[in-house]
Amino acid sequence: MLLIGYLYGIKSERRLEEEVSLNLAYRWFCGIDLMHRVPDHSTFSQNRKRRFQEASIFREIFNEIVLKCIELGIVSGETGVADGSFLPSNVSWDSRYEAVETVQRSTVKYMEELEAELSFMPGYKEPENVKKEKESLKSRTDPECGYIHQARKKGLGYLTEMTVDTRHGIITGVDCYPANQRESDIILEHLKGQPCKYQEIGLDGGYDIGAVHRGLELLGVQGYTAIREYPNNAMKKGFCYEEETDRFVCRQGEYLVFQKLIYKKSTENYYRLYSRSKKQCKNCPNFSACATDHGTVRINASAYYPSFYRNSKKVGTSDYLRVMRLRKIWAEGTFAVLKREHKLNKIQKRGLQKAIEECLLSATALNLKRLVKAV
Repeated sequence: MLLIGYLYGIKSERRLEEEVSLNLAYRWFCGIDLMHRVPDHSTFSQNRKRRFQEASIFREIFNEIVLKCIELGIVSGETGVADGSFLPSNVSWDSRYEAVETVQRSTVKYMEELEAELSFMPGYKEPENVKKEKESLKSRTDPECGYIHQARKKGLGYLTEMTVDTRHGIITGVDCYPANQRESDIILEHLKGQPCKYQEIGLDGGYDIGAVHRGLELLGVQGYTAIREYPNNAMKKGFCYEEETDRFVCRQGEYLVFQKLIYKKSTENYYRLYSRSKKQCKNCPNFSACATDHGTVRINASAYYPSFYRNSKKVGTSDYLRVMRLRKIWAEGTFAVLKREHKLNKIQKRGLQKAIEECLLSATALNLKRLVKAV
């Protein structure tokens, strides 16, 4: 009965009870005889509390349908697109309050393989786990949701991350987090959990960070990510990067070579240090435009800058334009259909586990429709 609700966008469980009671096709699908009483809305709530509390049945159903699509060749694994979307919680704005929590802050851990590679770079030091007080907005009604404040997204809710195969639009991966998570922090583990390994993946500019680009390379996936503007980009100051030798070249033809990793406590992140002695550059006409510190002319770049650079070189190529077009069709289009037709315009229930279940049921409903169309 829940699946019927998501297939046909019936948001109210009282209305769902009426629809199944009157519709013979719904009764047949649910295995309810004409002489039998349809379960009422209170049965749903009691089953959630007692029978399906933290159950994996919704994930198992979703995975089984995806595996069937792979078996039938409907999911190719050639090109996938991934994106995240904000889902408002079913809470009042007046239920918010400012919470102060003591948390252990450290550098973001994107993926085990990345951490292992980083630890072998010169200058690597174990980051300090510093306890800090963090202020955040929470809801008294749904304490597990998170607060997001961006240009086009603002409110209390959850973030769902989904991956779509571009052959027939089958959703192959669904995850859900509090809305204060960053999409770039979760994408690599999300892709690792896919039932099929993609050859190439398309992402928007929110994922344009070195760690994501390097993580995709380690996963053996050809990534195509839209680029975003960074204010401290060395290229804007006239520097060029030589990938073969891993060094920057200034406008005067002098080199800034990679020295070591540095860890900045202020940002809780690692950077690659490219530097040259200040004495060698003091007579240069462009010296005033270069960043200097500790007796050196220096550039602080992403810890995975070579991968970051390789992604930027793909922009504008025929493959990049093709994958970006598919991303607009299948990533943005899929979220539009889920929100318009399959009850995912907001989270109806409360709690992270219930939010995950709603995302899985909505994706399952859309996958079934696309599966039937493909067959």
